[in-house]
Amino acid sequence: MRTLRIFFIALLLVCAGGALAQTDEGTPATPAQQIDALRSQLDAIEKAMKDDKASNQDLDGLRGKVSDVADAAQKLSSSLQPDRDAAKARLDQLGPPPAAGTKEPPELAATRRDAQKAFDTVDARIKTADGIALEAQQTANQLINLRRTRFQETISQRTNSPLSRPFWSEPAAAFPRDLANLRAFSDTVKSDVATSWSSGNRTVLISCVVLGLLLMTVVRFYIESRVRSLTANRMPPGRLRRSALIVGIALTSTLTTGLGTQLLYTGLNWNDVFSEETDEMARALVRIVFFGAFVAGLGRALISAKRPSWRLPAIPDETALALRRFPMLISLAAVLFYFLKELNQTIGTSLAATVVTSSLQAIVLTLLAAVALLRLSRTHHHDVDGTPPPPRPIWASLFIAAAWIAIVASWIGLLTGFIAFASFMAGQVVWTAIVIAATYLAMRLVDDLFETLLSEKGPMSARAQAVFGTHPKLLDQAGVLLSGVVRLALFLFGLTAVMSGFGAGASDILALGSKLQSLKIYNVELKPSQILSAIALFFLGLLAVRVIKNWMSEQYLPRTNLDPGMRSSLTTLLGYVGVVIVVAIALLAMGLSVQNVAWVASALSVGIGFGLQAIVQNFISGLILLAERPVKVGDWVVLDDAEGDIRRINVRATEIQVADRSTIIVPNSSFITKPVRNMTMANPQGRVLFKMPMPLDSDPLAIRELMLAAMHDHASVQETPSPLVMLDNVDHAAMTFMAICYVGSPRDVGGVKSDLLFDIIARLRDAGIPLLRPQDLVLRSGGSVGDLVGPSGADAPKASTDPDASA
Repeated sequence: MRTLRIFFIALLLVCAGGALAQTDEGTPATPAQQIDALRSQLDAIEKAMKDDKASNQDLDGLRGKVSDVADAAQKLSSSLQPDRDAAKARLDQLGPPPAAGTKEPPELAATRRDAQKAFDTVDARIKTADGIALEAQQTANQLINLRRTRFQETISQRTNSPLSRPFWSEPAAAFPRDLANLRAFSDTVKSDVATSWSSGNRTVLISCVVLGLLLMTVVRFYIESRVRSLTANRMPPGRLRRSALIVGIALTSTLTTGLGTQLLYTGLNWNDVFSEETDEMARALVRIVFFGAFVAGLGRALISAKRPSWRLPAIPDETALALRRFPMLISLAAVLFYFLKELNQTIGTSLAATVVTSSLQAIVLTLLAAVALLRLSRTHHHDVDGTPPPPRPIWASLFIAAAWIAIVASWIGLLTGFIAFASFMAGQVVWTAIVIAATYLAMRLVDDLFETLLSEKGPMSARAQAVFGTHPKLLDQAGVLLSGVVRLALFLFGLTAVMSGFGAGASDILALGSKLQSLKIYNVELKPSQILSAIALFFLGLLAVRVIKNWMSEQYLPRTNLDPGMRSSLTTLLGYVGVVIVVAIALLAMGLSVQNVAWVASALSVGIGFGLQAIVQNFISGLILLAERPVKVGDWVVLDDAEGDIRRINVRATEIQVADRSTIIVPNSSFITKPVRNMTMANPQGRVLFKMPMPLDSDPLAIRELMLAAMHDHASVQETPSPLVMLDNVDHAAMTFMAICYVGSPRDVGGVKSDLLFDIIARLRDAGIPLLRPQDLVLRSGGSVGDLVGPSGADAPKASTDPDASA
């Protein structure tokens, strides 16, 4: 009866919807007829909504229909607006009615009455359409609240705990009746199958069974081998081969198994011999097998335990081997318990048997999930060849933590008697893992597809450049942007799929805390649901900001012409703006508007003015550095005693790496208030300058040519400005040459200077030009000591300063 009632309501809605477009005579419907049809649709929806036996799927369908009614009413109101404006303009043209006691011509009075009547008619229709649209929106909100209420009632139902005796005694008492219902249904199925066998379609039945089995076995393996061959031999080299292969294997497993099951059902019910109950169970079984085949094929393709070169996720071989059986086990468990759920609804088993089935589902699914997480954690912490494994992505760590929380919550709910809640949490863990795996595979396929088709080095780059004159790097950037947009759409689709498991949305879970008492501080009322929503939005927002920053810094910005410093500045600014937006959204979700936090800002103003002055100053200075960019990441700066490369500009301080590879943390305000020497800002060249003293009797022109030749021959010395050698000084002891040349970066000055000195010294020695030596003290002896040293020492010889004198 419920099915007939819903079918009658759907038929009524379809018939009423057809009246929106045309009347029975095929002419376009008038606005009055459209309003009547919309009113009939809305009344039918409200009547169906009051049916206590309507399922959640029926409520979702009614929500879609009431949204269509609201849209149609708004469109009708908009379409009537020009007629209303025209009628209003006609009234304005006629002018105001005459004063009391003043007569006007009968023709003008009749025209005024007609114009006023036309205006009132159109205005009434517009108001009626707006009222229907408003009522439809209210009905949609009522449907949402009804769905939320049913969801809360379902998961908050409490029964006997498995640790109590009634939990087992009640199913035992209801077992005879449940067994009788099961036998009656089995007899019906046997009778339907026997009728199908004897109804003259044995040939079709045998053909469908054989084709279904062949499709699930031989055809499946053949298609998988062809997919491997095509991806390996026909597709261009790159990551697209792996992702396309994994998608092909997953789809092959799903379609061959599901279509094979569909063939079996088609053969058995070729002449529509199944009863209503048997047909519903058979159709449900086909859907279940489709889903189970998808889960098994997806998990087997992603893990690829036997073929590590195909594996997309960055998991070690030991982890893949430890998890290789879980996709099939989870698939079988999902198929089994979904089938038992449909069977319980079909044969009308007792509530006690349904509770036991839900308990078994919670136990099996949570145990499978817990064992899989334990194996994943054990293999992740195991070192491979002495090297630690790479860190997990933050989203994977968050999902693992959430999965453990859900598993523990499911066990607690199971022990305390909240069986529906325990079963729901166990199913959500498995469902979320399936959605994440499917979304990950789709994202990888999209990335690899755009990278192959629109890459700077891909096959489409040369064609696009020849046809449209597009620069290859611009095409590469377009590919990254398109990939990001599609990935965002896939992420939102996956998030919607996960939230669909929570009934009307994640707000249903948060609404469970609405019964708690609110907290009121001053004039601000904080509700637990708002606090939970704000916390969830805050962490999800931070995760989204981090993902976007990583995508910008690792994928999009490297494909632009921006220098590394500018890319770092843009990424940092994006992070600051994202955090501010996330904090603002979290405050709004908590109910704290700007007016509500004004007193907090005024109370903290004194502290900011005194205790936090330096922090605020450095923060503002950091924003100025990122905006004006007097220094950027990669510059070589000199600030007081710090000289080195800027490695990172943070919100408070800047990191400078000096020559000994250590890091100096400099407050950002120092770059604003102190003189800073930027060695690489305007001219990134470095100047090499050194002086070389030579003996006075050397040939200066030869020395000059040798030094210039050494500088010209060095690979790092630039030709512009050209090297220069000057005679800087001549004194009584030596003449000093000064050499100047330029290199590509100030960081290369020290190494080039050392290379030039080594080379010039070698060239001078090969040319026989002596270097300046220290002066020697030489004593000449020509007689006895007495002759050399007289009584007064006046005849003593003086020390010779002749460098050529012999000893």
